Amino acid sequence: MQVRVLGPFEVARDQQSLTPSQPKLRQLFALLALSANSVVRSERLTEELWGPRPPAKATATLQTYVSHLRRLLAADGTAGQRCPTVLHTRHVGYALSVPDKAVDAHRFTELVERGRAELDHGQFEAGARTLRCALGIWRGAALSDVESGPVLSGHVARLEEARVAAIDQLVEVELTLGHHHEVIGELSALVREYPAHEGLHVKLMTALHQAGRRSEALHVFQRVRTTLVDDLGLEPGPQLRRVHRALLVGGSAADTGAAGRPTARTGPAVERPAQLPPDVPVFVGRRTEIAATQALVADADGSAPSVVSVVGPPGSGKSALCVHLAHVVRARFPHGQFYADLAELTCEDALVGFLRAIRGPAAPLPVSAEERVGLFRSWTAGRKVLVVLDNAVTTAGTARLLPSGGGCAAIVGCRSRLPLRGVGLSLELSRWSEDDGIELLASVLGWPRVRRELPAACQLFRLFEGMPLALVASASRLTVRPHWSLSMLVDRLGNERDWLEELANAEVDVLGSVELTCQSLPQGRRSAFYSLAASAAEPVTVDQAAALLETDSRQAESVLESLVEFQLLEVVGAGNGPSVAPFRYRVSPLIRVAAAALAPTAEQSGTDTTPHLRREPELGDEYVMDRVGVGSGTS
Repeated sequence: MQVRVLGPFEVARDQQSLTPSQPKLRQLFALLALSANSVVRSERLTEELWGPRPPAKATATLQTYVSHLRRLLAADGTAGQRCPTVLHTRHVGYALSVPDKAVDAHRFTELVERGRAELDHGQFEAGARTLRCALGIWRGAALSDVESGPVLSGHVARLEEARVAAIDQLVEVELTLGHHHEVIGELSALVREYPAHEGLHVKLMTALHQAGRRSEALHVFQRVRTTLVDDLGLEPGPQLRRVHRALLVGGSAADTGAAGRPTARTGPAVERPAQLPPDVPVFVGRRTEIAATQALVADADGSAPSVVSVVGPPGSGKSALCVHLAHVVRARFPHGQFYADLAELTCEDALVGFLRAIRGPAAPLPVSAEERVGLFRSWTAGRKVLVVLDNAVTTAGTARLLPSGGGCAAIVGCRSRLPLRGVGLSLELSRWSEDDGIELLASVLGWPRVRRELPAACQLFRLFEGMPLALVASASRLTVRPHWSLSMLVDRLGNERDWLEELANAEVDVLGSVELTCQSLPQGRRSAFYSLAASAAEPVTVDQAAALLETDSRQAESVLESLVEFQLLEVVGAGNGPSVAPFRYRVSPLIRVAAAALAPTAEQSGTDTTPHLRREPELGDEYVMDRVGVGSGTS
């Protein structure tokens, strides 16, 4: 069976027409065909057939229409032959099961994707042929003889947008190849069909100019300008104006900005994405982690992407390690490297950035988030690309940015332990050795300066317990003040309250690193962390934390373990005795100092900042933190 929606609606099997004549049946069949092999919910079908206010018997009538379609699909001239097309009833709707190639819209999409892949690999002639083959499937406006409701209209609009995008891309490739004579007639028809489409008019003007018909190209500009001003109240956009100016001054074809410049394509860019930030000049330490990552990438079995997660407390060097790992293995990913800092971008914006990198800044993108995810996964399925995500905080959002191909890899820097599926290597950053810490200082200050004051360098390392970010900030401070000795800086850091001021640096933000993690916490957990950091200078047990938080042991343990997951607390040992919790929890000095600076004070908020826990019955066993105002009467 063949279902044709790219033009007048037609259904045929073995030269026999099965096209329904009743308008509602045509609507129903067309919508099911465009969603072939997927369930369409009954309420969506009802909305399509009768709008937002369906009649009382709409469900029964829909079932009748479905019965008519089943009889139509079951009609077969060969007795006993099983029909491969089935209309299934699901619990929530209906699904039309047909081979993908049976619906011309699916064939069109497949050919367009193939053509774009060929263009992406620089195969312009082959890509142009494939795109022209895809466009040859169209026989006119999509579903031109079907009365479309609100749901079907959306599908039709997307099909038309895909058609125009494919035409736009094909014409640009043809112009790049110098086939301007072949596209003038086609473009002339298209601008009559789309009189306000500036991109098509730009290409028609370029083709006419390349063919030596400059006066006709200028007439095209006057027509489109009149249309835009009279119908929309808009002046032509910058690209149209640029081409117009080039024609007026008698510039060459290249001056119009289209001919011979494939980088302007609206489809996939020929250039490989290369978004990695620069690596540090000298990377110190983490040799075990680097070797493990290289081994994972080298031993990939090709069935799924290699995923590395990097987890560590604020200031442990996660971001630097992620970027360095990416540079170490990037040669294995010839089709490109993507990078997104999820502290600065939402996952949706990061995905848009990835798609722009592979399709060009002017390329049309799918409207829905799910379609964009599918497009990225389709593009990466047959390629070898590397994706680096820093400051990931949500499992679902991060998963949408991972590549799908077995030859791909992803490196994910996490501010908490995320249960990502498919992680082949989980790197939890441990404390640095003193040798690595001294080497880090020397990489910034130089070995002669560090050797002269090696005891002070060791003291600086121990002061911050080897936290890389603090060491880099210290070294940066000494770099801009070469007249300071290491001993002098150590003396100035003798009081923890002075740390943030002494380590202030425009490029090494110690406080900002801790703040990013705190912002990822729910408000209640954040309040509890500030309270613990202020009161627990030494490791605390669960019972001691419960006393500080004014709650019971079970709730306190939940808070402590959550903060451990977010790398703000560390587990340092086991207690003794049957009534003592088995673990003790500790806040590192640097994180404790940052927390003191970030925590709201009673004077600022006008409230008692002691966090109290209240039970939320609707949340089952989940507890949330609450701030209780002084004198409010709340207990």
